[in-house]
This record gives sequence, C-alpha cells and structure tokens, in this order.
Amino acid sequence: MNTVVTLSYFHRKIGPLVFYSYPEGMLDENLSVRIANIMDQTLYEGFFTHSFEDMYSMNYYFEIPSEWARGNKEMLMVSIIFDKQTPPEIEQNVLTLCNEFSERLQSNEMIYTAFYINDLNNFEEEDQEKIISNDSLIKLWVKELYWATIEDTREKTEEEKIANLLNKKHIFLILEKLSKGPLSLDGLKEWFEEYFPDIDFQKTIDILIEKQFIFINQIGLVEKYILLLKEVNAERIPPESVILFIDEMPDLIDILLPKVQEYFSKYEQMSEEEIKKDSFTLFQIMADPKKYNVLSELRNGLIPRDKLPKLVSKKTLDSLNKIIDYLKEYNVIEEIKYEDERYIVLKTNLQISTAFPEYLRKLLPKESKPVIANTYNPRKADKRMVEVAEIFKDVRDKGELKPKQPKISTFLEDLSSSSKKDTSKK
Repeated sequence: MNTVVTLSYFHRKIGPLVFYSYPEGMLDENLSVRIANIMDQTLYEGFFTHSFEDMYSMNYYFEIPSEWARGNKEMLMVSIIFDKQTPPEIEQNVLTLCNEFSERLQSNEMIYTAFYINDLNNFEEEDQEKIISNDSLIKLWVKELYWATIEDTREKTEEEKIANLLNKKHIFLILEKLSKGPLSLDGLKEWFEEYFPDIDFQKTIDILIEKQFIFINQIGLVEKYILLLKEVNAERIPPESVILFIDEMPDLIDILLPKVQEYFSKYEQMSEEEIKKDSFTLFQIMADPKKYNVLSELRNGLIPRDKLPKLVSKKTLDSLNKIIDYLKEYNVIEEIKYEDERYIVLKTNLQISTAFPEYLRKLLPKESKPVIANTYNPRKADKRMVEVAEIFKDVRDKGELKPKQPKISTFLEDLSSSSKKDTSKK
C-alpha cells in the first residue's frame, strides 16, 4: 500500500467511523478499524503521529460547527497513512496541509451536512440536496488533499533537484560566471558580496562543492582558484512524445505542428543573452512543484480544459488556471480548439542537461555528450496507485505509441537538425 488519505468522523450512534478514504479501495476493513480506534482515543484537537506494524499515520483531530450534532459540533480526524517512515521535513509539510484542510472545512457553514449521507432518508428534500452536494464537495477536497500530499512528499526527480538549486539567482549567476573559466576565490567573493550582500558566500560555495558543481584548487600557500566542473543548462526541445501520443488525431496535429515550428524558428534566432534569461525562467518553472506536475502530465498527453470545472473545486481551478496561463505566457504550452473543445498541450518540452564546461571540453580527446537529467514520469507512479488524479481522469492513457506518420517524422527531423545553435551567429 502507498499513501492513503482518510477522513473520519464521530457517528452519533456508532462512534468513530472512516467517512471517506482516497485512493478508493486502498483501505481494508482492518486498517479502517484501526484508524477509527485512533480517533476514539484522541482527547484534544491537534496534530499527532501513530505507528502500527509497518504503517505510519499522521493525524489531525479537529471540530467544526454543526446544527445537527450533539453539542453543536462535528468531531473529525484527517489521517495521512504511509507505508514507510518519513523524515521530519515531511511531517512539517503534512501538518501544514492538514491545517489548511481543517480551515477549509471550518470556513464552510454547511459542510457538516455531508456527514449525514448515510441517514439521507431521514431528512426533508431540501436538506437532502444539501447533504448530497456537500458529500460530493468534501470527497473532492479529500482527493485534493491526497494529491497535494503526493506533491509535497514524493521523491524529487534529478531535474527537479537541479532546478531547485539553479532557480536561485545567485547560484545561477555564479555558475554562469565560472563557465568562462576559473576565477580566484577572493575575486569571486568580492563580486558576490557586491551583488548579493545579504547572502552567505561561504555557505553558497559549500553547497556547490557538495553538489559537485565546483572544485577549489589551491596554488601554493595562498592562492585559491574555483573551477567549474559541469555546466548546467535548461533548454527547450520539441514535444515529440506528445506529438506521438496524439498521433491518432491528425486534425489536431495539423493545428499544433505549425505553432511548434513557428516557435522554434524564433527560438533558434534568440541571442545568447535571451537564451540565458529563458534558461533561468525554465529553472524556475521546473522548481515549482505545481507547475512541474502540470508539465509532467502534459508530457504524456493533453488536458481537456473545458472539463476542468467539473473535476475540481473552484479554489483549485483558480490556482490551476493561473498555472496554465503562466505556462502559456512563457510558450511552454498551447491551447488548441478541436471539435468544439479546448485542449491544453505542450508547445515546447523542457530539458535540463549537464556537460563539461567548454574550456574543459577543449582538453578532451573527444567531444563529450551532455547528460540529460531524469524526469518525473507520472505513468510510472500510476502503476503504484489505484486511481489516476481526478483532475486528469479524462486524459487518454494509451498503452502503445503508433508509428510516426511521415509528416511528423520529417517535422521532427527538421527541428532536430536546426536545434543546435550556430554560435558563430551570436
């Protein structure tokens, strides 16, 4: 079993019960009883952890106002269950998510009606409508809590880890400065403290040494020089996997390909300064968990935008729309209208690569190829999850990719041949 989120409540006749768990079908009866027992032993509101056998739960007990419950309050407990022990920073992230979840319920005056869904026939028609509506809403919120938990607790990919470092301006500029050749430690420190007086220089250098980006070489007893060990670049590449994924929709491809080709024609003409600025923007995108998750989903298909309001709450939809608009503004995605529906699809895929610095490559007998950072593939994660994220449930999941159509193959070959920039023009 992987991560499971449960919401329990105190039934006025039976006692503590698990109201809903997600992913659905993952919580067996034995574990459900154990979670209910944990709630039964809880006396005070707040966050606490519990372990049993090989399971670890983080729990948050809280109360919400209710016109129907004894004492005019519903007693609730949200639990996030892991199948392995988690580090302290994960616990802090989960506490924050649980706090936000409880505040969300407490801010809705009628949400308590959801907990009477099993007694629906005992209520008038008007109340039944409230119960059904809030039952759907609270289950949606539990699903959103689950995906927020996965987002905050899953192991980061290699490219995310690199992006989380390079999206910091001072780190990005240090590596850029060192890419031109070795610098004296004192000289670099003087430059750094002039432009970043509030950031600890030595701590920054220690991080870069630990991550094996730089090396300090001492010459004699006094002089120290810093050498860059590897260049790191964030760049755009054609979204080949997406084009293949929608191969069976030729009309949509006819709309997408010209837009992709038009963008890369301009991308190839960007100046060195524009490329650096764009690279820093790409690091920022990949360092943002929410933007990265959208990017990861789009790497495997498209998102039907018109269906999103039916799949997520308004709060989540507003946040998702902001991300989509941001990625559109920076030409990462394209919105396409196809058969009276709007689809979000990748216009440019993003890639992080590492390579020897240019001044070191000149010393090598053969030109070394850049190493591409590993990316997050949600399909691999899906094998360990019972359900795909509700927000993307309408995205088709193809088992096999069809052979390239000739026009796609030609298009990608043309892009590939022109993707290596002619540095002599810059």
